[in-house]
Amino acid sequence: MDENKPIIPDEIISPDCDIDRSHKNIPIETIIEYRNRGLSYTEIAKLTGCSRQNVQQRLEAVGYDKEDLENFKKHRGDVFAFLQSKLLNSIDLHELKEISPIQRIVGTGILFDKERLQRGESTENVNVFELEASIEEYRKKRLELLKRVLCRVEDKEIQKMMKTHKNT
Repeated sequence: MDENKPIIPDEIISPDCDIDRSHKNIPIETIIEYRNRGLSYTEIAKLTGCSRQNVQQRLEAVGYDKEDLENFKKHRGDVFAFLQSKLLNSIDLHELKEISPIQRIVGTGILFDKERLQRGESTENVNVFELEASIEEYRKKRLELLKRVLCRVEDKEIQKMMKTHKNT
């Protein structure tokens, strides 16, 4: 940005003025979020302080289409499975040999983890002894709390009986 160039506040510039307002540095994610909430280009422009045309051009520049996005989200698993199949099937034996050993090891580990997730199998190690100790500790705490509640209930019942007895 040119430091010598004067900054002109938006309220001085007419909205109809043919000035490039794209230098607002409005994140495209913000514009997309507003659009996903159902706001019109004009409403988004007012909220972000830029022109309606700017909003429309920014969304068109990234190829944003709300319906396409919703369809992708709805079928993401199938889309990823299809792409994964295409990618894996596009690799031939010669290409596998050209991959560095570390890339093969990392790739194998990632695929193994994903396979286990897909099958509903464990993807982390759990120390069963620590888990049992934690469960036992919670059982002891629960028992102590139950004892305290029972004592308070019994105290209240005894007090109630004493008051009843004094009045007779």
